[in-house]
Amino acid sequence: MSDTTCLDTKVRNMTGNTATFGFLPPHGKSLAAGEEYTFFGSLPSLLQSITSKRKRDALSNAIKDGKLAVVSSPTPFLYDVTLDVTKTIKVNNGSLAVTDPCGVAYSSSI
Repeated sequence: MSDTTCLDTKVRNMTGNTATFGFLPPHGKSLAAGEEYTFFGSLPSLLQSITSKRKRDALSNAIKDGKLAVVSSPTPFLYDVTLDVTKTIKVNNGSLAVTDPCGVAYSSSI
């Protein structure tokens, strides 16, 4: 069974106070100081899904102003043509390493 947390984004309230982030799915989220919140998908996909310019700007500004920190987000899946495998990148003891996406080995060969 695969681990779908590899498709999630985790953010942290960095304001030092309880703050409401109306752009966090599904209908906004109030976070205590230092509290983390996890949602399915990436920040770019969240930005694309927000139809309100006000909410898009609020998300962009919260990140730029350091009010909301991205703790983790989905990493890209990379296909190795030579080995016929899909891998993703992880940090292991301060170094970059490759791993199976979502904990599942994949090869396109049948």
